[in-house]
Amino acid sequence: MSENDKNKKSGYDLMQDTQYLLLGLDDAENESFDLQEILAEFGSEGSLPSKQPEPEQSVETPSREECEPEDHPKIIAFPGASSVEEPAEEEETIVLSDEGGEEDNFSPEELFRVEHEEAHPVDYSELVDLPVIREEPAEETTELRPLTMEDIVASTVDAVKAENERGQSELRKRIEKARKKQERKNREPRTNAPLPEVAEEPSPKDLAAFHKRRYLGCKNRFIFAIAVLILLWGPSLLSEIGAEIPFFTEGGNASVWVLVLHSLLGVLCAPLFVAAIEELKDRCCTFYTYTVLVNLVALLDEITLLALPGRTSAAPLGGVAGCAMVFALWGLRNYHLGMWETFRTASLGRPTSVVDCCASGVAKGIGSSEGFVTRANMESTASQWQRLFLPVLSVASVVFAVLASVGQQRGHDFLWCWSVVLCASCSLVCPLAYCVPLGKIARRLNRGGAAVAGQYGAAALSASPKLVVTDTDLFPRTAVTLNGLKLYGEERNHAISYTATLAVQGGGCLGRVFEAVCQGERIPYQPLEHFHIHDDSGLSGMIRGETVLVGTPMFMRHKAVRLPATFPAKTAVCLAVDGELVAVFALKYSAYPPVEIAMRSLARNGLSLVLATRDGNVMPKLLKSRFGADGKAERADSMEHLNLSDPEREGGAPNGLIYREGLLSYVELVTLSRRLCQIGRVGNLLSVLGAIVGSLLSFYLCFVGSFAVLTPMMLVTFLLLWVVPVLPLLAGVDRI
Repeated sequence: MSENDKNKKSGYDLMQDTQYLLLGLDDAENESFDLQEILAEFGSEGSLPSKQPEPEQSVETPSREECEPEDHPKIIAFPGASSVEEPAEEEETIVLSDEGGEEDNFSPEELFRVEHEEAHPVDYSELVDLPVIREEPAEETTELRPLTMEDIVASTVDAVKAENERGQSELRKRIEKARKKQERKNREPRTNAPLPEVAEEPSPKDLAAFHKRRYLGCKNRFIFAIAVLILLWGPSLLSEIGAEIPFFTEGGNASVWVLVLHSLLGVLCAPLFVAAIEELKDRCCTFYTYTVLVNLVALLDEITLLALPGRTSAAPLGGVAGCAMVFALWGLRNYHLGMWETFRTASLGRPTSVVDCCASGVAKGIGSSEGFVTRANMESTASQWQRLFLPVLSVASVVFAVLASVGQQRGHDFLWCWSVVLCASCSLVCPLAYCVPLGKIARRLNRGGAAVAGQYGAAALSASPKLVVTDTDLFPRTAVTLNGLKLYGEERNHAISYTATLAVQGGGCLGRVFEAVCQGERIPYQPLEHFHIHDDSGLSGMIRGETVLVGTPMFMRHKAVRLPATFPAKTAVCLAVDGELVAVFALKYSAYPPVEIAMRSLARNGLSLVLATRDGNVMPKLLKSRFGADGKAERADSMEHLNLSDPEREGGAPNGLIYREGLLSYVELVTLSRRLCQIGRVGNLLSVLGAIVGSLLSFYLCFVGSFAVLTPMMLVTFLLLWVVPVLPLLAGVDRI
């Protein structure tokens, strides 16, 4: 036992004796000291806060055992701090000295480790309310150990894990960004108003009857309007080439001729006035209302022509206004035709497929036509553009006419100048941007058993250039047949039964083929357990405790099934039981003519295929060999493959309806929807530019007095030049 341990055991503390020695005391047990008395001795102004003992009570000096540092933590007080209580009247000075009477060589500042007050004056009165601070035991310092190989490996692994985590985080961010981008592409087109409640939509049969009546009325009038327009322009064209017409060239008979035929043309185009009144009730202005305004101003100018002797000798513009009226009637006729064909198709009942756009592309699914009528009745983009700029042009035409006539001291030419500005700004492309192509597209789709929900549905189906197709789309029921069978130590019916049990459960082409074989030969199915469809279109399950695999040779190689060196056909399906090959079935895939037509049209229209097939043999290579084109096909994502290939998949919004099976109707619906949006964009651009340029140019010519240029022939030529770029698009709008 060490000497220090012996002293502790006997109650003797060497550290406490050292304190007594520094204070100059012989025996701490016989004397007591107070920190306040020490501070008072050395001239401190204040004293530590303390509670004065009662006079009757004596203060005892604690023993050495009671002053053990383990039981009583040290208290650090601030020297010189003033007490809350009033200081004592008399302060007693104690001189600390050694036994020999010599003074210590160190000062109280060195003893209590404080600096002199004069050097650093501190106001200790602010520290009175501070809490007592207790010393915390110092933390034990850990001993440094040498770096080992395990530490290096652990740090390397942690660094690799952190790097992988950062890579995964960046990958997740990119995937999320791509998903949001795809959602923005696939979102429904913007409309000027939200879709109304589906419960309030009328019956498609009633709407089909309404538009049919309107279409038949416009159809008959349109034929007669064309004949009257030819009579209106015939004498003018003949006089341009030098021919003499007895009645037309005499005096003012030309103006009377134009007035009479223009009035007759207005009577034949009465449906335009009905459409204009309906638009005014809805507080909007489209090409129909603008055309009616143009013809009314032109008729007023023709009527007042003889009553205003000071009017300019320029010819009236009844022929130009009549041409605009015939174009507007053409658009109205085709609009009612398109809506009639669309609603007539939608009234057939529950569709075979509902077409909408999803994350993988345009896809089909089962569903009802509820909501189709609402989408078909939504306002088109052409109508939206016309509703915005045509009212502005109407007001601008009045201002331009006033500046060109009254502003130039020619007030009697106001109606003529106004009719010139209106006719020049009445772009003939407006009805060709949506109404005319809608009629042609709807009629073509009706023949193929499909319908698109107007501009709203066409924009939704044009959001993606990819078409999701299944086995039934590419190879109908009679296009795939069983062409042969090779057995490896197994009975024929037993092999067919095992294969049909999994194939019918998996669906697709294989399911149809083996279902037909089992029904024709009356082969029963087997009880199936743990059925599973693999990513590469392979099938697996448990039959009577045996593991059964059905799939392509590539699928069998992935499952470590030994295969023969040669196969009876390139398109074969294998059957394996418990890892052993049992049978090989040869399949024959025939090209169906409508599917072949659809496959050839995909490349022309910039479309591609996404294969969501249950048959592993249906790959781009097989499509290329059977149809001569693979349609830029790619396999669907493994996450969405089973959902997209499910024949019971729920379709999205009814933006398109199909009442026939096969790929041709599907491709026609998507192709013509994209065509409708394309011609709409071109037509809207040309109509806006033509209207603005025509109004500004006609105003300038009227303002400077160049009336010789503003002839009916020149104006109608100017308007027809804007129509020329749209005519090729319009001619092939209903062709795939």
